[in-house]
Amino acid sequence: MEIKTIKTDELTLRYFRFGNEKGQPFIIIPGVALKSVMESAQFIEVQYRRLAEEFDIYVFDRREDMPELYSIYDMADDMIKAIDVLGIKNAVIYGVSQGGMIAQTIAVRRPELVSRLILCSTAAYIPDHSAELLSEWVECAEKHDISRLMKVFAEYVYTEEYFTKYERAFVEFGRMITDEDLRRFAITVRSTGGFDVREELGSLKCPVLVIGGDKDKIFSIENITELSELTGSELHIYKGQAHAVYDEESSVMELMKEFALRK
Repeated sequence: MEIKTIKTDELTLRYFRFGNEKGQPFIIIPGVALKSVMESAQFIEVQYRRLAEEFDIYVFDRREDMPELYSIYDMADDMIKAIDVLGIKNAVIYGVSQGGMIAQTIAVRRPELVSRLILCSTAAYIPDHSAELLSEWVECAEKHDISRLMKVFAEYVYTEEYFTKYERAFVEFGRMITDEDLRRFAITVRSTGGFDVREELGSLKCPVLVIGGDKDKIFSIENITELSELTGSELHIYKGQAHAVYDEESSVMELMKEFALRK
């Protein structure tokens, strides 16, 4: 597996690819991250190994030259450019959290690119309570308060049990965060402001699967259920799970695989 870079006059964006190159394209759009997802490429390859036999998997980062003002719609347009450069069509697109917002926007703007859509721990807009939580992340990042940022990030994303188990790892991870990581993190979190595709989701033609946890602190179960209703999707809610159900609940992979392979 090799991390590659797409370079055009408008865009520089990194991605990596693994799995079955003869299989159907499966695009993963991650959520907000404290460090580039490219630094977790080997871990992600292992995490998604159950999909790798069947699918040609692409994982996209956000653009390299990230401007200070960078909306979800801008991110979606960049992903579309990258997908077009690589000649990908008829892909299963899986978006997590903010990545799910990007995925929704892609499916609305370029439906021919998407054969199936999987949306995990996300919503069709940013409700007030989510905006308040996310603003705390931005404040910590802008103040370079990494210890506080790691605490509130983990508190809102993971279950208490998971955070307690891996608290030392979170502390160690925080020591690797750079000033540039904080700048990009603040930009990507701020980008969620104003996002709302509720009126456009009725145009979706592809099958949709929505996944969430009933203890999600960022998007309530009402937000996740509303997304399912707006997209006419299948809905799977994990009881006792938080925002990071995609990391904490191993059966998510099998659920996604069954949905993506369904005829």
